[in-house]
Amino acid sequence: MAESLSKISAAFETAKEITMEAAAAARTPALGDDGVFRVRDVKRFLNSRHEKEKLQGMKAIATLMSKGEDVTEYFPEVVKNSAAQTLEIRKLVYIYLLRYAERESDLALLSINAIQKSLGDQNPQIRAMAIKVLSGIKVPSIAPIILLAIRKSIVDFSAVVRRAAAVAIGKAYELDKSNFETLVGYLGTLLADKSYYVVGSAVQTFVRICPDRLEMLHVHYRRYCSMLADIEEWGLVCLLDVMTRYVRVYVPKGKMVKKPKDTFYSDDEGSGADQQEPDEEEFVIDPDLERLLAAAKPLLQSRNSAVVMAVVNLFHSLVPEADLSFLGPPLVRLLAQPPEIQYVVMTNIVVLALTSQDLFAPYLKYFYLLPSDSFQISKLKIEVLTLSCSESNVSEVLAELQYYATTADPTLVAESVRAIGRCAQISPTIARRCLRWLLKQIHSPSHVLVGESLTVIRYIIQLSPKDHIKTVAKLANALDKTRVPLARASIIWLVGEFSGIAQNIAPDVLRKCAKSFADEDEGTKLQIVLLAAKIYSHYIEGRPVPDEASNGYGENDELAPTIKPSEDPMDMLFNYVMLLARYDTSYDLRDRARLYKSVLDTPGAPLAKLLLQAPKPSPHAPSPSQGKDAFMLGTTGMLVKGKVVSTSPLPLWSTETPDPSIRDDVKEDIEIDESSIPTRILETTIKRSKKSKKGKKAKKVSSTSKKKAVKTQPEIVESKPAVKAAATKKKKEEDYHVTLDEFFGEPSTTQFISESDEEEEEEEEESSGSEVEVIVEVSEDSDEEDSDEDDDSDEDSDEDEDSDEEEESEEDEEESEDDESEDDDSGAQASLLSGR
Repeated sequence: MAESLSKISAAFETAKEITMEAAAAARTPALGDDGVFRVRDVKRFLNSRHEKEKLQGMKAIATLMSKGEDVTEYFPEVVKNSAAQTLEIRKLVYIYLLRYAERESDLALLSINAIQKSLGDQNPQIRAMAIKVLSGIKVPSIAPIILLAIRKSIVDFSAVVRRAAAVAIGKAYELDKSNFETLVGYLGTLLADKSYYVVGSAVQTFVRICPDRLEMLHVHYRRYCSMLADIEEWGLVCLLDVMTRYVRVYVPKGKMVKKPKDTFYSDDEGSGADQQEPDEEEFVIDPDLERLLAAAKPLLQSRNSAVVMAVVNLFHSLVPEADLSFLGPPLVRLLAQPPEIQYVVMTNIVVLALTSQDLFAPYLKYFYLLPSDSFQISKLKIEVLTLSCSESNVSEVLAELQYYATTADPTLVAESVRAIGRCAQISPTIARRCLRWLLKQIHSPSHVLVGESLTVIRYIIQLSPKDHIKTVAKLANALDKTRVPLARASIIWLVGEFSGIAQNIAPDVLRKCAKSFADEDEGTKLQIVLLAAKIYSHYIEGRPVPDEASNGYGENDELAPTIKPSEDPMDMLFNYVMLLARYDTSYDLRDRARLYKSVLDTPGAPLAKLLLQAPKPSPHAPSPSQGKDAFMLGTTGMLVKGKVVSTSPLPLWSTETPDPSIRDDVKEDIEIDESSIPTRILETTIKRSKKSKKGKKAKKVSSTSKKKAVKTQPEIVESKPAVKAAATKKKKEEDYHVTLDEFFGEPSTTQFISESDEEEEEEEEESSGSEVEVIVEVSEDSDEEDSDEDDDSDEDSDEDEDSDEEEESEEDEEESEDDESEDDDSGAQASLLSGR
């Protein structure tokens, strides 16, 4: 009695302490209510016995981590909670370890045991987090432990754990690259996984550690094609890139094949036989490539812009010769994305427009500039409008560009005028149309518009100089009203370029420029000196060379005048301009004038003709993005227009491809090494198999007596094997997991069944075995039974039914008895059958 009273009092004392602690916790303010997390309070919460307070402490640390503060001083307290029972606490502890384990490698090793125990937890999320954290601890000494954890996780029954194992393989490779071959073997197992959730991460790891081992994908190629729509988005981007590279190496390239066109009349009739119609061309591709393209095309409707760009890259890299007009709408749809994504998409659109100018012609209105567009996006949109310009839509494009050229933004004005110049290169008709509008802009108050317009006019005139002499005359007349230095320099250069054709215009322009030489800009002065040199070189070429031995009066030298006539006006004008340049403050201008004067003072000036009158090729203004088409779509190298180390180039098409049978799905039987299975499990398995065979043999005789009963009640009989099959499958899975746990050296959590339980299971297996055999025998002897039933009379059928009912009742009694009585009952059934 006293002992029981002491136990009751002790229980009351414990309850009192718990109540007092709860009251104190209720009175204590929550951690961080005042906005300050004190080190003492955080440590107290982390060392508390209550899970709720530990969770508050971990949340406080997570808050400090999000603010960028250093919380390494809490490392010992956090490591203590690595074995907490609450899932939220474990998650926060694992996040903390991933961040600071590399700094405190010695203390991080204290949590290895707790993490290893979590690998055997019943919750798959805990197991996945454990392998993730274990691989994230970058301590080289635990590399063997990580390998063992990966080896166990790749055969886990949960796809979440196998996915985490795929990610861990990449981290383990970065930690210790000496285990490369082992990790590749583990990765091969995950690549063959049937879960699309695992395949996505496995492919990402494949790209990370061994992107060149494309031969590992032979047997998985067709299966991957069928599961493209199910794989998660970021894994799908990697898979599409890998499949693109695989096809270019191991699948034949598509080609155009001439297909004879069918005629209405046959050759025998002779009608139309003399006129042979041209053959039609058809694009033929390999069936495996066609399977990939058919599976990838629906992905163009994905919400993820990266997936859409990966699909576009796949089609552009594998079938560039085919009709890719269906790529336009998905790319145009992505222009509604944020500016960062919009810039990347626009860059890819420009590259596609460089290779296929008609691809975006139907969607020009989507490339009109918006007030919210940045200059980079506006520049790309203008480039797309220029690349898509043709004879059919030139009016629409030029009207839009001319509107942009009259805006207030100087950078947009300059870019628009240059785009008009690129449009002028399409055809002479468009060039004349552009030239008329540009000539009207010479008198514009915008200096940028005038300067860029004259630059473009110069390019257009150079395309066909002889057709634009009147244009040069108009520009010369407009020189007096032009005050923009760049515009004046362009006009003077054009006049000098036509000095050999327009001989009446160039000298007059030089005379006007010489008057204002001192007030001109340095660039304009250089063009004036060049103009003087070009005019004088043409003048020397057309002037006759005087005879040095004669002064024009023959032998009557005494009749020669004492006062020599004045020099030619061209000589005087040239010498005057050279004299002005000689005393200019610009070093470059003085050197240039000295050069021209020296080459023109020689008799005949042969060097000046080569220097100043050499024919110049017609100018060509390429697109600003020219050259980006050499890079793969969607890569960083294409954006920066340069080689990036992390981006591997797309492989060339292989000329010799292997047989397509290498991509057949090979189904291999799994061979189990019995030496690695514990002896106890192996003996138990053999014993069960022997007893099951014995039960099947004993019940084989009774199956014959049930033929007609099975036929009259097919639904009842067929339902029993289905239920038993599910139970047998579940039992095999339990045995399989028991074997794996002991194979990897871990204690099995499954308890072995006792002898009595074994006997009950054997009885169930025997009964189920007989039922399964009944179904098989009914299918084999169905014809014989039908013939016997037709011959039997009604009286015999009644007797048979009565005997069948007696046999069924006897079987129910047999299932409840032991093995010895079971054998006797089977003998009795055999005697009854023989009597029948």
